[in-house]
Amino acid sequence: MELDYTYWQDGDFFVGFLNDYPDDSTQGHSLAELEEALVEVWEIRQEEKSRLAQIRKAGRISIPA
Repeated sequence: MELDYTYWQDGDFFVGFLNDYPDDSTQGHSLAELEEALVEVWEIRQEEKSRLAQIRKAGRISIPA
């Protein structure tokens, strides 16, 4: 699996976010460190998605015409 991300260098840090989760930015002292942090963000998001799938249910109601 591959994850697309956007990054830039800000002083001594590499800052970035996963393109699927642009609100979750993270940083590292090197590009490799940033990539490790981005994988952690992805793992956390997958755990949340799994947990929410167990909690949230879908339903349907009919409205008279």
